[in-house]
Amino acid sequence: MAPSLRFVLLSSFAPLLFSPTSKAQSRQHTFPTHYILHTLHADILPLSRLEKQALADTVIEGEVIATQSYWKDNRIASSLTIKSNTDTSVYDVRLIGGAFDDIGSFYTGEMYLNTGAMGSFYLRGSQVEGWNPACGVQSYEPHQRRALAMGFNRNMVELSMDWAAGNGMELLTITGSGFGNTQGNGYVTFETGNGYYNADDAANFNYPEWSNTSITIEVPQAQSNRVRVVTNDGNTFESNDSLHIRYNLDSEPFSPYGYTHLYNNNGAGNYLFHVNESIFNVPERLEAVQRTLDDFVCKTGVNFQLNDMPTSLGWDLGDGQNTITFDTPENPLAPGTVGYCNTLWWSCILGDITFYVAGEIDIVLNSNFDYDYSTGWPETGQTKFTYVLMHEMGHAMRLGHVNEWGESMYPTVTDWPSQNWHVRDTISTNDRLGVSHAVDIASTFTFNACGISTMHPLEIDCETEAALTESTEATAQVPYPNPFNNFIALPSAEAIWTLMDVNGSLIKRTSSKCSRIETERLPKGSYLLRRTDNYVSRTYRLIKD
Repeated sequence: MAPSLRFVLLSSFAPLLFSPTSKAQSRQHTFPTHYILHTLHADILPLSRLEKQALADTVIEGEVIATQSYWKDNRIASSLTIKSNTDTSVYDVRLIGGAFDDIGSFYTGEMYLNTGAMGSFYLRGSQVEGWNPACGVQSYEPHQRRALAMGFNRNMVELSMDWAAGNGMELLTITGSGFGNTQGNGYVTFETGNGYYNADDAANFNYPEWSNTSITIEVPQAQSNRVRVVTNDGNTFESNDSLHIRYNLDSEPFSPYGYTHLYNNNGAGNYLFHVNESIFNVPERLEAVQRTLDDFVCKTGVNFQLNDMPTSLGWDLGDGQNTITFDTPENPLAPGTVGYCNTLWWSCILGDITFYVAGEIDIVLNSNFDYDYSTGWPETGQTKFTYVLMHEMGHAMRLGHVNEWGESMYPTVTDWPSQNWHVRDTISTNDRLGVSHAVDIASTFTFNACGISTMHPLEIDCETEAALTESTEATAQVPYPNPFNNFIALPSAEAIWTLMDVNGSLIKRTSSKCSRIETERLPKGSYLLRRTDNYVSRTYRLIKD
């Protein structure tokens, strides 16, 4: 059977399967979990309610009663139909991006919601002109979630590991009792960032084992929190400890499993990024882009390269270029949104296989922020360009958000608590592992149709970047170097340090009166180092090369 290539439907020479300017083909639509997990943790500078009210033409209390996805101007767009709780008014709110069959475009800061979402909506426009979100993803405030944890049974519900990768093909075993001998309508659910997966989604997870005393499940995309088990007879159990998510890999758009692959986008084994002239023509800006990209490439092997000439194109998906740019007054980001990573994804269907790939990738930063383009601590009142770009490059490399403080993919990039680590000029260790995982998948898949071929990993000397990492981490008062070899140096702050393997088994415990932990005899691999003092308990993931 010949492969079916869906990408061409978005091009300027699209066949007449769909009318590019008509909304007549709108259809009831549910946004994939892939979208929801990103957008409810947006790349934002949080706005207060008063600030959002000042930006909005109206604020309503309502409920999403329908979602639609449609073609407009040769692009995919969507809308939410929101019914007011206070009167009979209905609001049609237009969104950028969405999913249409096996094709879609995805903006990390858009207000993607599904039917049943209830809360406050901050909107810009009018009933005549139409409505848009007034401030990106922050245009929606969900009604306060009911505290469901009270009364959950946490007796003897234990997890086989403390840390896991979301959508990373890792199996978690949950032990306890009373789960039921068969799964039936039971399920295991994880935090998504706005509550837990519902029963319908969680029932579709991969459960290799289910017994009365043990459940094994493949970990989906998630956020760090306790894990819950709902049994066939309706009892709910919750783990004693949280499962910490070190990184999330993007999934196939309509499944929490599978992947949206990176691939050979440029015809030369890589994705080639074009830098808009507003950045390219200013030396300190271009140098910051090159420095950040070089760090990602040398730490992970991802084959992302920069074109040596500037471009005048911006962040319009479908123009055929992967672009790094600022927004413009004609095409601005939402207020409070620091940056977007926009992805055009599509599929190739060959027989019974549907293979999803990330086509065009555009990165756009808000031009209204005052950026510091240097390394180290930014100037007072400035936003660190490298840190924001680092985060958006993480999205480009197929990473979703995590809610672990200190990670590059933490959802806010300029606000507290990010100020505690935005001095860093290198990708965090867990995110490095995530990108490396994505590169491994991108360079080893065997699907061969529609011109799709594997990425060619790059190997670049990291010696300079490693020295910078060690210096920066020492200044930031965290254990270093990372990766380590013969020792781990400890900050001078008073604390108890516990070194464990990735399964949480104790290797060594010491106080910071000892300035370092000797590691020469440890085998290569990943380790956990937990810091405990009077104020904080925090776990670092380190790698021995």
